[in-house]
Parts: sequence; C-alpha cells; structure tokens
Amino acid sequence: MSSLSELRHGAAGRFLKLPSGLTYLVDEGQDQKGTIVLVHGATVPHWEFDRLVPHLRAAGLRVVRFDLFGHGLSDRPAAEYNFDLFLQQALSVLDSLHATAPVTILGHSFGAALAAEIANVRPTLVKRLVLVAPLLDFMVGSAWAKVFALPRIGSPLMSWVGRPALERRRKRRYAAIGAEHLIPQFVAQARASGYAKALASMFANRTLGDQSDRYRRLNSGKREIVVVAGAADRVISLHDIARIRDLLPSHRYLEIADAEHNLQLTHAEHVARALVPSGSLAL
Repeated sequence: MSSLSELRHGAAGRFLKLPSGLTYLVDEGQDQKGTIVLVHGATVPHWEFDRLVPHLRAAGLRVVRFDLFGHGLSDRPAAEYNFDLFLQQALSVLDSLHATAPVTILGHSFGAALAAEIANVRPTLVKRLVLVAPLLDFMVGSAWAKVFALPRIGSPLMSWVGRPALERRRKRRYAAIGAEHLIPQFVAQARASGYAKALASMFANRTLGDQSDRYRRLNSGKREIVVVAGAADRVISLHDIARIRDLLPSHRYLEIADAEHNLQLTHAEHVARALVPSGSLAL
C-alpha cells in the first residue's frame, strides 16, 4: 500500500491548506480568455481530465483542476464524506483563484452535481456550467451501494470487495482506450490509506444519492448550461440524463454516439467543443 507522501513526491501542482486538510490543485495558464474549473467524479482524481486539458489550454484558457478529499493527492481527513464537505472544499478552491471574471465549471458525474450546487450557492461566480454524464442517483438500483453504506461493515467491505472491483474495472476500461499508463496511477491512489474509507463514507452519507434538487434549483439562475452525455454510458443511463434535462432550464445538449462514462478521456475534443455553440473554444 502506497503512502500519500510517496504519491505526492514530484507532484507538479500545489497544495492549498484548508481547515479540513490539504487540497491538491493544478492551475495552468492565465485568465485573459477565461477560467475553467474541472471537477472530477466519485472515484478518479484530477487526471481523469488529462486528455481534455490540452484542448482547453490550446484555446488560451486558464484550466484549474483539483482532487476532492479522499482522492488523488488531497488529504484523507477523519471526517464524514458528505456533500457539504466537498462543496466547502470546492468553494475554497474557487475563492483561492482570484479569477478576474465569473468562471466556467465543468463537472463529470458526481462532479456535475457538485458543479450545479456551486452555481446555486454562488450564482454570480459561475457564468457557464458544463455537466458531463451528470449523476442523478447512484444509490437507486445498486445493491452494493446499500451494502457499502452499512455501519461498521461498509468500510471493510469497500476495502476487500469494492476497491479491488474498481481496480479491475479501470484496468479493463483504460486498456480498451489505449490509456494503460493510467492503470498504475489509479491503483496507487486507490490503495493509498484512506481512499476506501472515504468511498464507504460517501455511501454511508448518501453523498451519491438523489441530486435532483440541485439541478432543479438551477432554474433560479441565469447562466449558460451545457449537458454532454455518452450514448453508450452504462453508469449514467440516457434515461437518467433525460430526467435531469427535464429539471433544467434552457440548455444545450450534446449526445456522443458510442461514448461511455469516461467520455472526457475517449472523446475529449467533442467535450471541449461542446462548450460554445460555434464550436470555437474561446470562452
């Protein structure tokens, strides 16, 4: 099992000291053409956007991404991993950027729900939301989700059953898209102390539960909203996407044929070009 200090050795980003612990942050570029903040999902840290970032940087954008607590190179605090923990972390990251204008936030899966809530509580901070394979409710229809949420036994089961299953799934997915180099990265961070416990706590606190209200409340704000979905996504179904879209105000929608849940890796250029109607990436 790797230690967090070992994983952090040689990290190219910086660490932001917050009340709940250190947050790993990668901040690239200047903000003359706008700032975009990328928020990752429930299991894979900031490098899930590795193939998307070059497209955004080529457009001259400032690109910011960070690891949620319990993930990647950020701390694994002894805390309840509820939605508010991640929301306060994300808001602190945004406050630290000192952006000169409202930003674009792109969230993937659970990160999309988090991005929506940021826009709800800080409406003047966000000018554009890009919801990529947005999470609706992972607790519904998943027997394992309910098992991992059980007190006392959920965390050990996540270590013994859940984490190894995630590793096998990531190995298959990354091998299938020619991204084998990501396999040891995922395994190393998943085996670092605190990762499995953090995931179990997310289930116990229903952090991945019903996000409907977060999308519904976006009706009260005025901003551009873009929804991007993969037609072959087996994690977030098109049925769930349709339900989310029914909750949202006017928005643009892009459905990518043959794309699965990791579409920000497999179809990075498509996701990048969904940011503006013209296909230009100038935000």
